[in-house]
Amino acid sequence: MKKFTVCLLIGAMAASMLTGCGSNGGSSDSSDSKADSSSETMTIMMNGSDSDAFMEGYRKIVDGFNESNEYGVKVEIQNITNADYKTKLTTMMASDSEPDIIFTWPLGYLENFVNGDKVVSIQKYLDEDEDWKNSFNGGILDPLTYDGEVYAIPTQQSTAIMYYNKAIFDKYGLEVPTTYDEYVQVCDTLKENGVTPVALASTADDAWLVSQYIQQLSDGIKGEDLFNSLKDGTGKWNDEGMVEAGKLFQEEVNKGYFEDGFTGVSREEAQLQFANGQTAMYFNGCWEISNLDKKENAAEAENISCFLMPAVNEEYAGVEVGSVDTSYAITKNCKNVDAAVALLKYMTNEESTSLLLYDYGRTPSTNFDIDNSKLTPLCADFINLLGDVKVQTPWFDRVDTDLGNEFNNTTIGIANGDDVQEAFDTLQSYAESKSK
Repeated sequence: MKKFTVCLLIGAMAASMLTGCGSNGGSSDSSDSKADSSSETMTIMMNGSDSDAFMEGYRKIVDGFNESNEYGVKVEIQNITNADYKTKLTTMMASDSEPDIIFTWPLGYLENFVNGDKVVSIQKYLDEDEDWKNSFNGGILDPLTYDGEVYAIPTQQSTAIMYYNKAIFDKYGLEVPTTYDEYVQVCDTLKENGVTPVALASTADDAWLVSQYIQQLSDGIKGEDLFNSLKDGTGKWNDEGMVEAGKLFQEEVNKGYFEDGFTGVSREEAQLQFANGQTAMYFNGCWEISNLDKKENAAEAENISCFLMPAVNEEYAGVEVGSVDTSYAITKNCKNVDAAVALLKYMTNEESTSLLLYDYGRTPSTNFDIDNSKLTPLCADFINLLGDVKVQTPWFDRVDTDLGNEFNNTTIGIANGDDVQEAFDTLQSYAESKSK
């Protein structure tokens, strides 16, 4: 098996972004362009829906490439729902019918396609264009690197965050919590006043959001050492730190911190509840910035801000769930790799990344000078948070697709009342059976 390199992104990366600065839903879509009808057609499969505001930005970028590229290529977009994406792509890969360019998660997910000789190495194109290679933030290509070769290009990076309604906080005299005890006090105060503290999606399709919450708690209990031990197989899923995280989460569930029936609430429904002011907070990722900024029925976008989930043990403050995101790989089915690489360069040039940042709140993977006056208030608040991020731990279902999905399923069981110790004991047994 090919080995991949994981570089956990640190606060220094965030600082470089300040001098320089997901996903869901959808349907099939073709990008409009001025390309001649006789142009060669190239297809890119994206993870997103028409309801996701950021998809408009990616369509604009593809349109711009279609109008300006020197290869006579017309790129068409297929956008697939997050819930359907993995199944759709796996089926296409199995039948050799995958499109020219695909959205991909990093680490173990992409590794499957690398090992299966399904995607093209982009390393030589990076080596031939030092300016392009050096435009990326330090370490950001590492989770997409296998045996020293880069196989996908990231168009952004993501961090798990807690959104909150400033008007609700002000009404009850609440401050943004900086410790876990303060977070519990905020939730208790909201409950006492008849306000649902947190919107959290927890359907089977959104299981990764519950696991993200528990992973974030575990990051704040034992830091990156627990994550790293699970990543490299030296640790155990029933480690006391993970069990403690599961128990804390279950205590929060039992205390009513989440919306009624949250285990049957989808991401879209949870987002809408928060946007409508029905909950005080909403746990998701920075990719929701544009959706919240542009929600027509959102309770005044200026009332929405965000904070990093406080660590249970303060020594682990700044260890946050997050990683490189919205990456694209070129498949072996692509007949014009040079044109596909040109599109990836176009998607990550300063003009494109500026568009995604300023208009859609997408945190760029490249380094360029930010015009703070062009940031929305919510995006500016998030960018300011990045200075407090010391280490990022990628989602477990990106590190190891199979074990990560089992972790997701385990956390849904915990949300529904499964015994925490038994749940993680079972997950550890499954992990051990895989290693035999």
